[in-house]
Amino acid sequence: MKRRRYSTILANNETDASYQMIGRRCALFALSILLILVLSVNIYFIRMIVESSSSHRMYAKNLPEPKTRQDPSTPSRFDEKDSQLQLKSIVKIIGEGIKEEIRSLPSKYFKQNTSYTIVLERLLAELTIMPNVREDIWNIPNNNWPDAHQLIPPAAPELGTILEVLRRSKIVRADNAPLGTQLKLMLNLENDIKALFKPQWYARDTILHGSVYHGKDRHNAEVVAFHLSSLLALRRVPLAVIRKLDLKEEISNHATPALYATMYQEGNNTCLYGVCHYCSPADPVCGTGDVLEGTLIFWLPRYLRLVKHRHPWQRTYKRNKLAAWEIDEDYCDKVKDSKAYSPQSSSRLLDLIDTAIFDFLMDNGDRHHYELAQNNFHNPAVLLIDNGKSLGNPDVDHLDILAPLYQCCMIHKTTWDRLRLFSGGSLGIALGRLLAHEAVMSDVSSLITKAHLNAMDRRLLTVYAVIENCLKKKKYISNVILDHR
Repeated sequence: MKRRRYSTILANNETDASYQMIGRRCALFALSILLILVLSVNIYFIRMIVESSSSHRMYAKNLPEPKTRQDPSTPSRFDEKDSQLQLKSIVKIIGEGIKEEIRSLPSKYFKQNTSYTIVLERLLAELTIMPNVREDIWNIPNNNWPDAHQLIPPAAPELGTILEVLRRSKIVRADNAPLGTQLKLMLNLENDIKALFKPQWYARDTILHGSVYHGKDRHNAEVVAFHLSSLLALRRVPLAVIRKLDLKEEISNHATPALYATMYQEGNNTCLYGVCHYCSPADPVCGTGDVLEGTLIFWLPRYLRLVKHRHPWQRTYKRNKLAAWEIDEDYCDKVKDSKAYSPQSSSRLLDLIDTAIFDFLMDNGDRHHYELAQNNFHNPAVLLIDNGKSLGNPDVDHLDILAPLYQCCMIHKTTWDRLRLFSGGSLGIALGRLLAHEAVMSDVSSLITKAHLNAMDRRLLTVYAVIENCLKKKKYISNVILDHR
């Protein structure tokens, strides 16, 4: 009996030992599998990091996409609500920082710099009309004025006379403009001159709500932009004047068949709707009687060979998709990695910062492309063409227009020096004087409201605040204020 019990115990012990050995082997096998999995995952992530780093270096060599790209088959990274909340949060943080900086600005920015009157009087003198007009006067803006840096030189004594000729020249042909999404007319004037006509859609005091690029072009904004560019020494805006057209005598009698087909009479008023992307018989523009006010913009000479480039700070124009620059604090560094925008190789980035300041003052948030004159010019300046989406709402400051400035923290010394001339409300005063002269010469009502002039003075304080903040962040002034021209 004892021997049988002992045999049973021995058998049980052997069975337990076998189970333990099997258990150890299973554990070792499982551990081996786990180690292999961990090793595989590590190798995978190391490879992904290397590839990501490599692709980042490739990306840095080129201009970053202004839009956040994604496969259309995959869901959006942000839905509309989330993207708008994120953008508002970013803008709010920036806005609060700027407001705080404005409160601590030195008093000099709130006082008038009397030196602005020297600039203003010189510009008013340029607008004087000479008694005898040269027959070849158009040779001046066509061939003598344009260069790599500007369309009009710093001193242009013939300017007033040329603007007056533009107001009075006879129209010999009228056609639909061949470009753009809105109604515009391409006019051939006597002496083989071309000009673009943008009609009036809004009263001067109309306030446009909604997005910064909402609505049709404001024709008077083109003339405001022209004179503001002179004040800021950014003479890269084409010649522009207000002109009232007689739609029957000046347009209908010289219209191409395509344009003439869109003209009709509505009561006592002559109307037209033209041919363009958004043009429609349901959305005409009508004169008061036969007279239609608009802006006439001098068409630049063909030899300048304008080349259009996509703006690095272009919007997506989609509510549910943010552009890279709207969410990436280091976006400017990526832009500077591109040879075209490297401050060491060209002034283009600084020109775009000038443009951002100009657009912010004007409230133009629709600068999706820009033009350069590629006429064998070295380092050509960015031209300020198409300013019609300005002057939308004087009560709102769209800070994101200034993104190139506050993200890059640099500015042309010449631009900074000129901006400081117009402190303490001087900008609104000077611009108002120039525009009052244009209104008299064109026999129209005031071209800009007091609210818009006040808005420009207010926005200029914001520009001062951004620059002062940049100067605090950077070690040397020369890292912010660059003398590149």
